[in-house]
Amino acid sequence: MPTDPQKSSPKKPLDNSYVRYSSMGLQMGAIIFLLTWGGIKLDHYFSLKFPVFTIVLALFSVFAALWYFIKDFIGKK
Repeated sequence: MPTDPQKSSPKKPLDNSYVRYSSMGLQMGAIIFLLTWGGIKLDHYFSLKFPVFTIVLALFSVFAALWYFIKDFIGKK
């Protein structure tokens, strides 16, 4: 009886740190994207000539994403 190739070789589980940091990168990107997009929408809504909300929310989103990353990195050693 032939053996199943999937059953004969044990699967290695993904390294938890790899999965954790990959998902954190996606979450940081989502935070930055969503807040910057919200700033663009607010600038269009208020018809501002200078993109105040875009700049403020983009900078805030970078700091928020870094804070989130550092908090999670320090907390889960």
